[in-house]
Amino acid sequence: MTTDKWQTWVWVRWKPNTPSNAWETWKSNSQIKAAWSTLGEWDCVLHLNVNQPDEVESFVWKNLRTNQWVDATHTTFAKQWW
Repeated sequence: MTTDKWQTWVWVRWKPNTPSNAWETWKSNSQIKAAWSTLGEWDCVLHLNVNQPDEVESFVWKNLRTNQWVDATHTTFAKQWW
């Protein structure tokens, strides 16, 4: 099964001493399909429900970067092959 639709993920790195509930303001955001806590270089990843690159940019700067605990973000895109 292939699809022409691109999927979008935003990786988030927290600042030191971030409280464990720093992400809770995002729970009701309809642009987030799913959220995962991760290990390694990034602390969590969000799967977004957006269609255009400008929507991603807007989401990151209006929703993520306004969170006082967000240190860095990295966006990736993928399209399913099968």
